[in-house]
Amino acid sequence: MNVIISLYFLISLLFINYVEAVWQPKTGTTWNIILNKGSFDINKEKAQVIDIDLHSNSAEDIQKYHDAGKKVVCYFSGGTLEDFRPDKEEYLKVDGLVKNGYKQWEGENWLDFRKEGIKPLITNRMKLAVEKKCDGIDVDNLDGCQDKTVKKKWSNPLTKEDTITFAKWLSATAHELGLSIGLKNSLFMIDEVGEDFDFAINESCATNGYPECHLYKKFLDSGKAVFGITYEIYLNERYNRLCDVLDGLKISMIIKRKELIQGGKTYHQSSCPLYYGFGTARKIVRWFCLGLGLIIFGYLFYRSYVTGKLKVWCKGFIEMCEKLIIFIKKLFKR
Repeated sequence: MNVIISLYFLISLLFINYVEAVWQPKTGTTWNIILNKGSFDINKEKAQVIDIDLHSNSAEDIQKYHDAGKKVVCYFSGGTLEDFRPDKEEYLKVDGLVKNGYKQWEGENWLDFRKEGIKPLITNRMKLAVEKKCDGIDVDNLDGCQDKTVKKKWSNPLTKEDTITFAKWLSATAHELGLSIGLKNSLFMIDEVGEDFDFAINESCATNGYPECHLYKKFLDSGKAVFGITYEIYLNERYNRLCDVLDGLKISMIIKRKELIQGGKTYHQSSCPLYYGFGTARKIVRWFCLGLGLIIFGYLFYRSYVTGKLKVWCKGFIEMCEKLIIFIKKLFKR
């Protein structure tokens, strides 16, 4: 009996140590991403978390970042192969793994991650992250199933179900090694895999044609951090667009150039106009004002109809439109 109790406590301690080893950043944690190392100066960095490239930073670099009080997320692509990676040849040896080029990035090819041969390669990258003492990993480009060239050129394209399977394997493998893992973009499967990931990283959820930041609400409500990037080139100085999209969402947003160097800006809701930041109350006020405006318009319309002024206004409006049409026709005849 004593032996059983001792084993129980030993297993419990091991489990507790494992859980503690997997770091999970909380909502509101500040961050920066520096994939282009360049003149990166850790002494000037204010963010609590930094996202850096796995291969271009040494264990000594990462120790220096830890000494400065930073948590370190190490980046690599899991859905594509970049031609500068030191393990490139190992990927090329796996039959059918490396596919067509990724149009958006020169020197990068999509991967058919359904091939079993990719698993030891990805695992080796994760082990390297552990060896260098990264706190977490940022595994990019899991959205191949949505890429037009993958759909068009592959005889058997990736599917959402394939991606969910691969994402869950990535998460389980990272956790087995004691690594935290972030879900990069891939909002199409957040409902299916959100619970498997410790944080999320998103590019351009506020500046897409149809903003998607609100899809992180459940993830944020669970207490997990969402690290966002808005690229200056897409924002075009329209800071209020961020205010609209992020109102009430605790996404840690930074504004950066495409090069992903150290510089950039951190989004602060306090920089938005005063009426932002009130969440539900602001929406209630907005609808109240809209309703009041419609009531006033309806009253004025009714009064003008009763007094006979409506006919006069309509006649004036029609005459103005006719004059405008005549003016435009003359303009085009010149």
